[in-house]
Amino acid sequence: MASNGDMIPRALRGVASLFSITAATLMITARQRTTSHVYFGDLAPYWYFVFANFTIAGYSALLICLPSKSQLWRFAVALDLILTVIIFSSCSAALAVGSMESKGNPHAGWLPICHTFPIYCFRVFLAIGIGFFGSLIYVMLQLLCIQEAFNSILLD
Repeated sequence: MASNGDMIPRALRGVASLFSITAATLMITARQRTTSHVYFGDLAPYWYFVFANFTIAGYSALLICLPSKSQLWRFAVALDLILTVIIFSSCSAALAVGSMESKGNPHAGWLPICHTFPIYCFRVFLAIGIGFFGSLIYVMLQLLCIQEAFNSILLD
């Protein structure tokens, strides 16, 4: 049976993985058709967001199954940090494009589209918000893993 100290990071990893899957799924389903059609796949930062969220969710699911005494956990701390940076950058890129879609850019001649496609924009911003919340959970998880790694080094 796993100890209490082992269950909290695994539970956090599972919750963060669910947030990542939810965010990616919401982004994939972001589309709306009126007189014209808008689809999330039209922009590369949204694809980056989807792939980053699915990648970190899959990685987290694999780590949940990893035995607690495995030596791979030391490698996982470094990989966690890299993937946390990637997921934050994907959320930031998606937010930048979402903001451009919402407000437009008169200097570049880009018109805002959120008044024409409100359902699409709602789904995009909801996915980005859930993605950021999942990213914050991954940061908390990263801090727990770093603390556990340093405690094992300092106490041994």
